[in-house]
Amino acid sequence: MTNLSAELNFLEVTCAVILRDGRLLLAQRAKNGLWELPGGKAEPGETLNACLARELAEELAVSAQVGPLLATQEGLTPNGEPLRLHAFACRLNGQIPQPLEHRALAWQEIGLALGMELCPTDRALLERLKSTGDLDNSAHGW
Repeated sequence: MTNLSAELNFLEVTCAVILRDGRLLLAQRAKNGLWELPGGKAEPGETLNACLARELAEELAVSAQVGPLLATQEGLTPNGEPLRLHAFACRLNGQIPQPLEHRALAWQEIGLALGMELCPTDRALLERLKSTGDLDNSAHGW
């Protein structure tokens, strides 16, 4: 039996776990209305940290400190392509996020966030982070 993960060409995607007063920042996709953690696809040769900082600036008009990697979740894009979603703890540098490329933004408690229409890979990632307690940035000295 072969290792399917080794054979697939994964799309590398980053996302930010940004907490404020115990609430998680979520962004609603413009195309399909599903909610996701903000972030995006890595460009060729780009580090995951640089990708996430760039995506947050482009999508939310904010600069952010990209902290530790919290988890990586494999899944599929809406088109069925394999993706690998890398979640990092992040802190905003004082700006208020703006939905430049999304329908809306929302700060949600994790229990309420899991009740929203989330992208499947984001849902799996959030459920995993919740079950391990990794949604508490202080657990990482962050």
